Amino acid sequence: MAAMALLSPATGFPQAGGGLCHATLQEARRELPWAGNTGDIQWSADQPGCKVDSGGLKWISISVLPPTSGNPAQRILRYSVDTNFAPAAREGQIRIGDASVTLAQAAGPAPGMAYSPSRLEFDFSPGKDASPEATKLLYVGSEEPLVFTVAPDKTAPWLRVKTKDLDDKSPRRQRTFEITVSAAGRDPGAYRANVVIEAPGAANPKALVGVTMNVAKGK
Repeated sequence: MAAMALLSPATGFPQAGGGLCHATLQEARRELPWAGNTGDIQWSADQPGCKVDSGGLKWISISVLPPTSGNPAQRILRYSVDTNFAPAAREGQIRIGDASVTLAQAAGPAPGMAYSPSRLEFDFSPGKDASPEATKLLYVGSEEPLVFTVAPDKTAPWLRVKTKDLDDKSPRRQRTFEITVSAAGRDPGAYRANVVIEAPGAANPKALVGVTMNVAKGK
């Protein structure tokens, strides 16, 4: 994809003894959208042959078209860039003789955050051998590494959250969280709250997962 297609027979390296080709470009920088782009940049040179180099960048392809006017010094640089799916912007430089043009491509769309399950429900039946606590797993992930956090509703002291990962601050594609509820000392009834998932940089940076704890009456 990064191969340089030189369509003009006059494009290549400067002639021996001619020194570095002096090129004049229409512009030194061009801003490009993340979704890929193709365009032309006009330039001229003081020699019939100029070295054109994209630095081996795989996301940029270039070609130099033959003159379209009666002036053999006038050239057109045609570029094509791949779609940028990464969440960071990127830049690439194309050198023409002693000049250069920078192609600055915008960051791709923010990755989406996914989680499962979408809600959690716990049922407790009082009994001599019944445990007053229960734990279920919540999985959170994305196509790109992100920092995921999950926090319980502060108004629900019966609800706790704990990550299963020792390193819970570094970006990752997936994390697993333990959601624990405790019916100890609770009267019969339905208790409802949320855990809040946050992933800065995601297309959907915040989500709520409902948690219900049903405590049955004793027999």
